[in-house]
This record gives sequence, structure tokens and C-alpha cells, in this order.
Amino acid sequence: RSHNEGRLCASCAAKAAKLVRLFDAFSLPVVTFVDTMGFEATIEAELGGSLRSAAMLAHAYAEATTAKIAVITGRAYGSSFITFAGKGANSDMVLAWPSAEIGALAPKAAVTVLWNDRMQKGEAQADLEAEYKETIACPVAAAEGGYIDEVIEPAKTREILTGALDMLAGKRVSRMPKKHS
Repeated sequence: RSHNEGRLCASCAAKAAKLVRLFDAFSLPVVTFVDTMGFEATIEAELGGSLRSAAMLAHAYAEATTAKIAVITGRAYGSSFITFAGKGANSDMVLAWPSAEIGALAPKAAVTVLWNDRMQKGEAQADLEAEYKETIACPVAAAEGGYIDEVIEPAKTREILTGALDMLAGKRVSRMPKKHS
């Protein structure tokens, strides 16, 4: 569940972290459908522990050794992409629908940073945001850059996930013993 324009709140992130740890404890696969702008970034959220909860969630994903598959169905910008589907999350497979939006920055921020000169010349911000979504934050560009494994049609999601879970059923990760996670 998300609040604040599609951003995850502290309690949502804490619940998701506990769920990932539970699944990892019993070697159950974690399949994550990603459609969020990231984590809540307000003063109230910060006082409520949003940063701590977001860090706990990112750590739970990265530390989990169970099979992990991420399917980006909508937006995955910045911290949400890194936490749920980035290379640091150690996902075994990252898939995206053709309508997905994947980027380091949300369109409004990206246009302001990358194309401020074009905005100064009179190009409309809405047009530049649409261009950003179509050229840079599109799943094809993410696949070409190696950030995701495959762009899939929504109708094929179940079939592809079933095959991926079959392939990952025997996944075993052996790590050196360590004092702290």
C-alpha cells in the first residue's frame, strides 16, 4: 500500500522487510511487482522513521538468498528501483512491462536537471517530461543498459514467472559465516 502520490510510508517498508525476511527464512521465492515513486520524503515521515524503514527494506532484499524476481509494472524511480530491482538488491531476474518507467530520477526532477537549458529556451516542461519517459526512462533503454533482463508483455507475465521460478527452484547460496549481517 502506498501513500503520498505513490510513495511508500515507513510502516509499509517495515512490513515488506519483515515479509522478505520471513520468505528468506523458509526459502520461499520473493516476486515483487514494482510500481512506486519511492519512499515518503516529508518531515512527518522522517520523524516516523521512514529512512530507517527504507534502509531495513533495502537491506532485507539485498541480504536475502532466496529466489528474487522483480516485475516492474509501472514506475520505478531512484530509490525504489535500487531497493526492489537494482543490482544491489541481488535480484535473480528483473522484468519490465513495455509501459514501465525506469530511471534514476522522476521525470520532473530529471528534466529540471538534464534539460534546464531547453526549458530556458522555451520548451514546455510537460513535453520534455514526455520525451524523457519515451527515450531515457523507458524499459527498452533500461534493457539496453543492462539494468533489467527483459521487457515482457503483460499477458505473458504468468508464463514467464512460472518458468523463472522453475529455473530458480534449486537455487542455493552458500556464504562464508560472518558475525553480523
